[in-house]
Amino acid sequence: MYLNEMNTNVTMSGDSYVVDYGYGKCVYRMFKSGKRIKQDVLLLVDVDMGDVIEMIHKKTPLSSEDFNGVNMEIRTDSLGRVEDYITTLSLGDNS
Repeated sequence: MYLNEMNTNVTMSGDSYVVDYGYGKCVYRMFKSGKRIKQDVLLLVDVDMGDVIEMIHKKTPLSSEDFNGVNMEIRTDSLGRVEDYITTLSLGDNS
């Protein structure tokens, strides 16, 4: 909802996946989790979205409840973009 107008780009930087929103970014790393059955887990390790939230707040004033919604949307949106990027890479399409 709030992030629909953002131009985003996902790239790899070392062992990290970076979701760049132009004015902010989210960084994920892939970890192995589990003792018996190992699973890949994406972990959000860095978020720098203050300027993005400020831009959204200037366009549409946000209440304290809205801030919680924006934070959740950032996490959900960025994770989805990383998962799509990984799927695209695994299918061999690097575009």
